[in-house]
Amino acid sequence: MISVEVCASTLRDVAVAMEAGADRVELCSVWPVGGITPNVVVVESAAAMGMPARALIRPREGHFHFSASERTWSVEEAKVMMDCGAERVVVGALTAEGRLDEVYLEAMCEAVGSVNLVWHRAIDASADPDADLSILLQHGVKEMLSSGGCARAVEGLEALKRWAELGMGIVAGGGVRPEDVPALVEAGVVAVHASCRSTERQGNSPLFDTATHPVDYAKVLELVESTQP
Repeated sequence: MISVEVCASTLRDVAVAMEAGADRVELCSVWPVGGITPNVVVVESAAAMGMPARALIRPREGHFHFSASERTWSVEEAKVMMDCGAERVVVGALTAEGRLDEVYLEAMCEAVGSVNLVWHRAIDASADPDADLSILLQHGVKEMLSSGGCARAVEGLEALKRWAELGMGIVAGGGVRPEDVPALVEAGVVAVHASCRSTERQGNSPLFDTATHPVDYAKVLELVESTQP
């Protein structure tokens, strides 16, 4: 049986995911831009609630080529998140040439240990994901969040299967729907990652976007049920 990981941003999201039967959450803030590093309090609270949580380490939105100061910030933030109760940190960075940033990777390994790292979908933007995967395995990184380089994980099955066969634990993320689960299981992924969100609006302000994107209990439950034998 594979695990279900829900992308959560608030304590309400964590509680909903937990109640619906998700195995864990990946915590991030500013979900509409793909997520940036979450608030420490959310990480601490998820741990206190007994919900296994992984924390995204991303200093800003946009591309994954980080400056020296952004690298330093990311490494320090990874240490903070582990100290606050995260079970893993979800990290990733690319060079200006679009390849895995080994300086960043080595600093992360030294700071929190390779066993505590999950390489995120920077791999899907890499100029040579197969070569980058080999580097991750050489450094002892055992898990990776990926869509196989496609818009949706179910479209990247060939790459996901190949990487799983090489020994990488694949968390399939990217437009994952319940009906995709059988094919992803067949490809050998260890977990599925989904946002399971709905858009809600409170009022109609002419000045501010009032939309929120909370985790939806029914969507989490449907995904969880799709992984049951």
